Amino acid sequence: MWLVNYFSLSSINKPVILYEIPIYIIFTVLGTFLAAILAQLISHYLTNKREKKKEFMQKYQDLYVNIIAPISTYMHIKTNPRKLHDVHHKVIEGDLLEIALSELKEKIKYASPTVLKVYEGLIGYEYYEDGWGSRAEIDKHAVVYFLLDDIIRTSKRTGVFSRSDRKRLIQLKYYYGLFACALSFFEMREAEVIIQMENFSGVRKKVKYKELGKELLSFDRNSMKKHLIKHLKLVHSSNKDMYSSYIEELSSFSK
Repeated sequence: MWLVNYFSLSSINKPVILYEIPIYIIFTVLGTFLAAILAQLISHYLTNKREKKKEFMQKYQDLYVNIIAPISTYMHIKTNPRKLHDVHHKVIEGDLLEIALSELKEKIKYASPTVLKVYEGLIGYEYYEDGWGSRAEIDKHAVVYFLLDDIIRTSKRTGVFSRSDRKRLIQLKYYYGLFACALSFFEMREAEVIIQMENFSGVRKKVKYKELGKELLSFDRNSMKKHLIKHLKLVHSSNKDMYSSYIEELSSFSK
């Protein structure tokens, strides 16, 4: 009891000393902690980017490398209004598409599930009777659309393609999708004119390269029709009669 009182009494009126930590030490510790976290995040990002790039490059070499050139050349010809003047005589551009599809057939195990789904339907047309394979040409272009979509999606944040390269791939994908939509309503020559219109003289508005995967997978002809009409309104040239005939024909299709 005496000891307790002694210490209690002896502590009365003694100043309490508080030890303050210098502010620069707090900032130093906090800065070190944040730097460690940031370094870890950067390291994880770079590692993930390297792995994605390695994975994409492997797929590129296994599947895409022999397909990109023919599908790019094919669509370049199809969208050229002067193709009869510019392309070598007796060239059949459809052969380029068949080369690409043949290459895909050999490397189909590397394709995405969506490409496989559309490709499965395309293969089925080989076994249908006459008149049952009317969607074959549509699905040929749809297969390439989803193949290009896979290239664009899996190459994202890998640094493999430049901004201009990606823009070209997006445009190429759009025209394969647009061509598939057009072939749902028109014959080959009329569908060609539709995808050539952006390169006609008199075009003033910029085309927005919309995603068309939903329409192609569901084969929603009503949505296809609406998009084709929007596209034609953007790119119609000085040939008003041709533009009007397409719009009128599309508008006549029932839902």
